[in-house]
Amino acid sequence: MKQLFNYCTVPGYEEAIRRTGKTLDEYLAMLGLDGIELLVYRSEPYMRSFEKETVGAHLRSWYCWYDLWKNNKERLYQIFKTEDAMRDYYGGTQKRAWLLQIRRNIQAALIEKPEYLVYRVEEVTPAEQYSWVFEHTDAEVMKMAARVFNRVHQEVPLETMVLFENSWWPGLRLLQPKQVETFLESIKLENIGLMLDTGHLLNTNPDLKSEREGIDYICQVLKNLGELRKYIKGVHLSCSLSGEYQRQSPQMIPSLENDARLLSHVCNIDQHLPFTDPAIEKIFELISPDYLVHVLYYDDFNQMAVQLQKQKQLIKI
Repeated sequence: MKQLFNYCTVPGYEEAIRRTGKTLDEYLAMLGLDGIELLVYRSEPYMRSFEKETVGAHLRSWYCWYDLWKNNKERLYQIFKTEDAMRDYYGGTQKRAWLLQIRRNIQAALIEKPEYLVYRVEEVTPAEQYSWVFEHTDAEVMKMAARVFNRVHQEVPLETMVLFENSWWPGLRLLQPKQVETFLESIKLENIGLMLDTGHLLNTNPDLKSEREGIDYICQVLKNLGELRKYIKGVHLSCSLSGEYQRQSPQMIPSLENDARLLSHVCNIDQHLPFTDPAIEKIFELISPDYLVHVLYYDDFNQMAVQLQKQKQLIKI
């Protein structure tokens, strides 16, 4: 099993890792990691190459797309207000323009020669992120998400695995095994699997009070998946116990343009904290992933190294 951490090449992170006095390669060696899962949320390749360090690449996720796909113009205008806002988000006002952006995003990620790509399956509008009242069911979102992916799957080489990531918003939440099976069977690629994000899964249960309760919940969901557990080829490992925030979160409804407020809200839900309970090993008694990605929020790489090493020591594999 290869152990990685998530990395995004933004100026702040690039400067932060320089302040450690180490190169990215040296930092990985210090932590005893095999490489990075590179976040590629753009349509153009990065200016510098990360091919040497990259094991996996996380594709961009457009969390609000269903109404574009169904050409529901009335609801699109309710969400975006203007065509310019739609173009900024999708790359155009028609789904063919959006599909082009997805293809270009995949192509940009493949420049780094990753062993796998992460493709997130979810649908939520800004208003729904606050109201928790959703227009579409998990089954509806997964059905349409499969159709979207099948329109772009030719961009992925046969040797590159695609791992579909679970979310806590409507979509691939892993809570209904039959729906998960139907989704996987509808994908037109054979080299596929699941990327289990433990924090996202924990966010589906706001009643969890402790890490131990959270670990037990994850294990129960995995047991319910039965034979489908074999599809879990990767794990995004982090802890998120945000039930109190979910219950008390503000009911404001910002527009899509207000990225800062939306991002803060999502970060309060999806906390990306390190696990500290050794019982986490119980998860890995149920699955045998090829990739384990320590997905932690960080600005200071020295602090992140301490958190990551503590979490890493809990995994006795």
